[in-house]
Amino acid sequence: MRRHLSQIWDDAALRHSRDTALIAGEETLSYGAVNERANRLARVLIAGGAGPGRLVALALGRTVDMAVAVLAVAKTGAAFLPVDPEYPAERVAHMLRDAAPVLVCATAATLGRLPADVPVPSLVLDSAPQLSALRAQAATDVTDEERRQPVSVTDLAYVIYTSGSTGLPKGVAVTHTGLAGLAAAKIDTMRVGGDSRVLQFASPSFDAYLTEILAALTSGAALVIPPAGVLAGDVLRAVLRDHAVTHAVLPPTAAGTIAPEDVPDLRTLVVAGEALPAALVERWAPHVRMINAYGPTEGTVCATMTGPLAAGEPITIGTPMPGVSVYVLDDTLRPVPPGEIGEVFIAGDGLARGYLGRPELTAQRFLADPFSSAGTRMYRTGDLASWPAGGGIVFHGRVDEQVKLRGFRIELGEVESVLGRHPEVARAVAVVRSSSVAGAYGLAHHTAAQLLAYVVPADGGRPSSAALREHAARFLPEYMVPALFTTVDALPLTPNGKVDRAALPEPAAAPHMVGGGPRTPAEKALCLIFGELLGFDEVGVGADFFALGGTSIVAIDVILRAQDFGLELTPRALIDNPTIEMLAAAAADGS
Repeated sequence: MRRHLSQIWDDAALRHSRDTALIAGEETLSYGAVNERANRLARVLIAGGAGPGRLVALALGRTVDMAVAVLAVAKTGAAFLPVDPEYPAERVAHMLRDAAPVLVCATAATLGRLPADVPVPSLVLDSAPQLSALRAQAATDVTDEERRQPVSVTDLAYVIYTSGSTGLPKGVAVTHTGLAGLAAAKIDTMRVGGDSRVLQFASPSFDAYLTEILAALTSGAALVIPPAGVLAGDVLRAVLRDHAVTHAVLPPTAAGTIAPEDVPDLRTLVVAGEALPAALVERWAPHVRMINAYGPTEGTVCATMTGPLAAGEPITIGTPMPGVSVYVLDDTLRPVPPGEIGEVFIAGDGLARGYLGRPELTAQRFLADPFSSAGTRMYRTGDLASWPAGGGIVFHGRVDEQVKLRGFRIELGEVESVLGRHPEVARAVAVVRSSSVAGAYGLAHHTAAQLLAYVVPADGGRPSSAALREHAARFLPEYMVPALFTTVDALPLTPNGKVDRAALPEPAAAPHMVGGGPRTPAEKALCLIFGELLGFDEVGVGADFFALGGTSIVAIDVILRAQDFGLELTPRALIDNPTIEMLAAAAADGS
């Protein structure tokens, strides 16, 4: 079953014209209204050069405009390139230069956050000229005669940039070939129907965004688009309750910040993006249809899914979806015996075309499928797994230095490359380490994973942690900025001369005890909040939120708890003032 996204959507819009398609706060749009908006925008995009074989960048965030624009781009035959305006300017500039889109769609607010030195024509959707141009377009479905050429399922559907080991993100180029199969599998497994309300949780910069759109908007369900910002804890709970959300796809970390009894309308919970803790299954499986899903971006979002999970049963990533082949192979590309560990390879309709403008890397990762006589390819995931006879696939980690941290895919080599460009750094190594922490996320205990960096200074240099963090934040998104920086004279090596990551020392400082005790009521409150949420009995005023393992998800809890003490904080305030001393001063200034 292969169909172009525009065809999938047009059919759904025709069948469900009067049903609710999008819900965002107090705004609701029917399938018919969304289709008319997408048609008008598509004609404006075509006039601007959009068409098959071309890219349109979308810097619109998690909004109604973004969902409409994705459909509009598909109607032109072009592929969409999601651009997160919150990403560092250097990273966005690389993406735009590398992908060379013909247009970038933005709003007045997001355009101002994009780099001004990248020469891509822009459409500011909420500007008076564009609003007038949109109103002037026909609302009927776009035809092949209007497009530059007819659409094909082998055309690119989207390009997603993922972490790259060279220090620069790489664009995964995905066609329409696997989208219909993905939609059908998700609807069937999740049991999505016309009365369902599907949460739009994922950032558009991640391919899980397509799962949510396809599951909702090809089944007659409504897609619930929450406000901008991090969804976790009380914020996530409120969105799920206020909009009676019935289906959600969440990373385990986010799912761990809420409880089943708080969201009585939720019927199906799909967890994906990182390893699933058994405690989370025990919490959720008795109350909802809980599914574990797995898949790399290079395989059109998802490759395997479980059936409904049950507490106490072994946790697997399930079995291949229809149209997907999964192999567990040894170093010679031969199947390992059932139950033994090998590397995961994926084949099937959903396989990406490759990496945009990177033929050598594409050739390294996309290989001829020796188990097919049709001349097809398979993708080397770099993941380790075992597949017991008659059971589901068991995930066993990575074979290389790519990791997943809190649901985000990170190439440690990219982090190391960025840090290595600091003038006072001769060499840098990044690792992920876990420790047992009490009290966070409402669980008795959890394992807190942190991204740590070790740097060898250049001659005469001694960069501070603050300088290194500021440097990293210029080039890397927040989730890739190390929590702790440790300076070492030399890196430990294995007998064959490679960095012995296991022998790297524990971070030198006790980051929670920096700076002495609290002196003001605000500092006392924040010391208490940091300790409770991050699992420390005592915290000094110099403690850095990110160095303690704080994340954007935990930041929401900090802000909410601070309100109980009369402190008004924002996510930006916490990013700009990560220590307790600085944050207390910012709260006092109202900044």
